[in-house]
Amino acid sequence: MAKPSDYRVVTFQRKPGQWRANITPIVQPVTTTRGAALLGFVTSEDSNSEANAAIAADRAIRELD
Repeated sequence: MAKPSDYRVVTFQRKPGQWRANITPIVQPVTTTRGAALLGFVTSEDSNSEANAAIAADRAIRELD
């Protein structure tokens, strides 16, 4: 399981009331998962608040490994 402390999470409002999070590894070189280099990613679903977007990012990070 990946640790959230190894990633930088930046939340942003995609549209009014629709929040997502951009997740980027802090440690370089890039993290690999399933044989592919992971430079960063954005949560796949919109959240209704900034706090919920951060929670979704945490959940996505834990599912990486």
